Amino acid sequence: MGEAAEIGGAAASAFGWLAPLAAAGSSLALAFLVGLIAGLVALTVVFLGSSIVVLERFARVVRRPGWVAVFGVALAAGVAAVLVHDQMPELAGRPWREWLEAWGAVFARALATTAIAVALCAAALRFLRPAWLARGAMLWLALAVALWTAGASAAVPVLAPAGMGALFALVLAWRRRRTARGPVPPPGAFERDVRLAVLALATAPAWAWLAAGEPGADVASAATALAALFLTLVVFGLLPLAAAGLVALRHGPEWFIAVRYLVARRRQVFISAITAICVTGIAAGVWLIITVLSVMNGFERTWREEIIGNRAHFTVHSGFGPFGDYEGVLRVVAGVPGVTAVSPYLDAEGMVRTQHGEIFAVRLRGVDPVRVGAVTDLRDDLRVGSLEQLAAFDAEAARGEGDAGILVGSQLAAATGVSLGDSILLISPYGGAPTPLGPAPRLARFRVAGIFQSSFFQYDEVYTYTSLAAAQDFRRSGDVVDGLEARTTDFYRSRQVAAEVVRELEYPFYTRDWKEYFPAFFQALKTERVMMFVLLSMVMVVAAFSIVATLIMMIMEKSSDIAILKTMGAEDESIERIFALEGTLIGLGGTLLGVLAGLAVTTRLDWVQRQIEALTGIDTLPAEIYQLSTLPSEVNPVDVLVIASIAMVLSLGATLLPSRQGARVDPVEGLRHE
Repeated sequence: MGEAAEIGGAAASAFGWLAPLAAAGSSLALAFLVGLIAGLVALTVVFLGSSIVVLERFARVVRRPGWVAVFGVALAAGVAAVLVHDQMPELAGRPWREWLEAWGAVFARALATTAIAVALCAAALRFLRPAWLARGAMLWLALAVALWTAGASAAVPVLAPAGMGALFALVLAWRRRRTARGPVPPPGAFERDVRLAVLALATAPAWAWLAAGEPGADVASAATALAALFLTLVVFGLLPLAAAGLVALRHGPEWFIAVRYLVARRRQVFISAITAICVTGIAAGVWLIITVLSVMNGFERTWREEIIGNRAHFTVHSGFGPFGDYEGVLRVVAGVPGVTAVSPYLDAEGMVRTQHGEIFAVRLRGVDPVRVGAVTDLRDDLRVGSLEQLAAFDAEAARGEGDAGILVGSQLAAATGVSLGDSILLISPYGGAPTPLGPAPRLARFRVAGIFQSSFFQYDEVYTYTSLAAAQDFRRSGDVVDGLEARTTDFYRSRQVAAEVVRELEYPFYTRDWKEYFPAFFQALKTERVMMFVLLSMVMVVAAFSIVATLIMMIMEKSSDIAILKTMGAEDESIERIFALEGTLIGLGGTLLGVLAGLAVTTRLDWVQRQIEALTGIDTLPAEIYQLSTLPSEVNPVDVLVIASIAMVLSLGATLLPSRQGARVDPVEGLRHE
């Protein structure tokens, strides 16, 4: 023992210097993670704000209100269709008339919102200068951020935005002083805007505390309302105006010059190649995200259907445990609108002993053979035997002519070596004869009436089914049940129907929805979707930076052309619109190609899988492991819309800095070497 202690002490002294390094590494990793998150948030804010500024530039050239109306109606119709699809999935299997009625109601509200938002944005564009409009939007967003942070209970989140903004303002002032030649110049417009934002971020929490008394949900709700109102004005007001502005620019000189610059010839072939690479990068990002999310949606739909098939849409339980008089409760549940079938059940734990002495833990569920087929997919999952055979064995057992029947899963049948008609022994750990060591296990013999196979390995290995009477006898519980299984007309509305059942039954009954049985599983799927979405979005971010580099190189190449245009009377806004149009066209082309490629690959995913397997000779999805031979897929219109929107935001935001740099080209400097 002494030698071991000495060895341990020597090892601790030898490697003790690693502890500070490990602590420092953990701190650096945490700092890197926090910096990465802050960088992503800042990147999102920069691109979003820049894209709004570019849209405002396009919206100011609107001449014909007819195009604004066309784009406004189209936007309202599209938003209404997406909302109905996402918020009312139960209408998917209903007649078209019901879907159109719901869509019409949502479309009317969306159209009214669009009209109000367009009117407000048009008035702001008419009576406010671009600088004042940009400052007002920035103050609005700063106020929303400050109010949201003021809703936190800690002081650090409240003061962090103001501190970051103040630090940024100090950096700008130091840079202005360092680069000044002679007297220090006054702050520019950008620095003044930063100071305004810092002022809003610093004072808004104080006003929020004075209004609310203390940080809380009311302040956070106000911040959410401000952000939602700002987003509504941008989407429903500024976007139709910007689209109409693009149409108005179609026959102007800015459009002609932008297209000529994009399709450069002779000396500018390199710039055309870089433009094609930018379009390809945006298209690849959109295509990959649509394909990956569609496959993940397909897997989620497949597992959801399997879970719903093996379980009812919702179950009814008593707060006091097993309950009798279940036939009366069953009639009440069956009478609730939306319920199509109800069946009682009783669960029991047991063990199966094979002929070779092996023991497997199982869950025995007693069901009504007549009713359970209408509540679950057990009848369709049976590969051998039937529910009628289970009922027949139960009738023979009631007459004392044989053992009760049982349905076992394919995995359990393969492990125990039983087949249709074989005898199987179940062991109950409770209810046997008393012994000096406690109650002895109780044995019960069943006959295999069927073998089922689902897509869940765990179900086929653990679950067994017998008649309700046989389960009550095995459990020695009397004529009671653990609950009722119910199926509805639409599993998306099962929670609403279950709530109505609770209102009818009253205390002590409660219900459990199918979503409550595997919450961690579905949450894991959602987390994976979000992480894949964020990671694959980096492809589009890289393409957006490529747009910035392409436009900057183009401005450097075309500086003499810009100088000539300025000497001919072109304003800075026209120069900005030329390069903003280039980035917009790159984004539109890449987004359109990406959406088409993603939809094409997703709809022909089985063909793509066959070609890959034929080329590599590898079974990419073994059916014996995944219970699926082909990749499932489901295109969600909301996902496609969000992906396309993000691609366009990145493309538009990437044009602001280069376009402003092009507008600031001095004609004298641009023509000095010509």
